[in-house]
Amino acid sequence: MTDTGHSQFVDFYRNNLPTVYGYLLRLCGGDRGLAEDLTQDTWLALARELAAGRTERADIRWLLTVARSRFLDQLRKSRRETRKLSAVGVAPDASFEPDRAEVIEFVERLAPPHRAVLMLRYVDDLPVPKIAALIDRNLAATNSLLARARAELREQVRRS
Repeated sequence: MTDTGHSQFVDFYRNNLPTVYGYLLRLCGGDRGLAEDLTQDTWLALARELAAGRTERADIRWLLTVARSRFLDQLRKSRRETRKLSAVGVAPDASFEPDRAEVIEFVERLAPPHRAVLMLRYVDDLPVPKIAALIDRNLAATNSLLARARAELREQVRRS
């Protein structure tokens, strides 16, 4: 990418990031972590398109279409996971979203892989794709591990 092309991309990114993130934040019902993850996925999709020479993709309408698709994919994935958990008799507790203090208080009681992902997500405030890369797992496996970790943490909180 030329210096001019880089500068144009930086300007495009700065001008449109708030729009993409705000759109996803509303779709995600205020879930900042999910909105951040989906925003990152959307911009990575654009980066891949630009690297392949499809510069016409650098358009806010295209970005919002990709953002919506990423959100809908996540929604379908979440529904599939819920159905699978229900099929094996595990009822997910969607209302439990730990905070930093709970993770820190109960982290020593958790299994090592659960400690790692909860600390990365809720203490270090890393997005799930970054955690997946750090622990060398795909996104689906990382989301699954996080769900199991939250369930274990929820049990520890309830016992105390």
